[in-house]
Amino acid sequence: MNVVPTGFVRMLPDDLKGFVAELYRKAGVTRKNAALIASLLVATDLRGVFSHGSRQSRGYLSLLKERKLNPRPRIRVLQETPATAVLDGDGSLGHFVCWQAAHLAVQKAKEMGLGAVATRNHHHFGGAGKYSRVASGAGCVGFVVSSHVRSLTPERSIMATGGASPMSFAVPSGSEPPLVLDMSTNFYASHADDFEAVFAKMPTVFFKSLGLGSVCHVLGGILAGIVTVNEQKPAWPAVNQGAFMLAVDVSKFVPPDTFKAQMDAFVGCASHLRPFPGQDRALLPGALEWEREREWTTEGIPIGREHQAALEEAAADLEVRTPF
Repeated sequence: MNVVPTGFVRMLPDDLKGFVAELYRKAGVTRKNAALIASLLVATDLRGVFSHGSRQSRGYLSLLKERKLNPRPRIRVLQETPATAVLDGDGSLGHFVCWQAAHLAVQKAKEMGLGAVATRNHHHFGGAGKYSRVASGAGCVGFVVSSHVRSLTPERSIMATGGASPMSFAVPSGSEPPLVLDMSTNFYASHADDFEAVFAKMPTVFFKSLGLGSVCHVLGGILAGIVTVNEQKPAWPAVNQGAFMLAVDVSKFVPPDTFKAQMDAFVGCASHLRPFPGQDRALLPGALEWEREREWTTEGIPIGREHQAALEEAAADLEVRTPF
């Protein structure tokens, strides 16, 4: 899904943002929040992470229209210290509260060296990398995880403790691409027909996936305040997620210019190493997204046929004219 489609139309980012924002406005979202989520989703498309970009809108808009999510949330700070905070998303999409949380974590890191913010009472927050990049763009190291409510019944696999929880790190650099790891912690579906055969070939990969996913659930779920088993009925039926964000101010440890220069040297040296088998380049995480963002800003984002169909379906439902 996150590869360049073979058949596509190109759309300039601003044109796509305008169209997506109109969809959310028609679903009852405020003009300000519609512009925000459109910007976040299109930024994700711009990096080639299509799975978590604007094509998700069909599902999001359906939940908003059916009032399973709150289209006009009032985000609240539930508790706060100089270095920490907990925010309530008021039953809406996670993008709104988590964008605010990412900036608040950076603000606290600039003041205290470290800033940690948890969020709760919201739905999916999209790709984790857009929140960790808030930190790296401000000269901090960013760390973001999320989790969702899950039912751990005995017949389920141990892999259910982590699920497909996301994890992202973002580290600033100078002129080289920043180091951005943005991934699901799930390696392979435990319900797949060939799961046992794949597990037998590489068990250590699954044990690492289990560990990473479980930690994501503890930080983005339990610590964030969502329940492991959904025993309480939320006011908005689609509420099921929480998140945890950490920002670390580089300047509190080493001079920022020195750090960025050393990061540039590290990233640059890595690009001259021998690549993985079958690959033509040696790239650290985040480099490909960085390249696409710069190229597609002027060339246009390649919107594949399935992507177009998802947006067209949402547009027809909300009586919005499509740009395709």
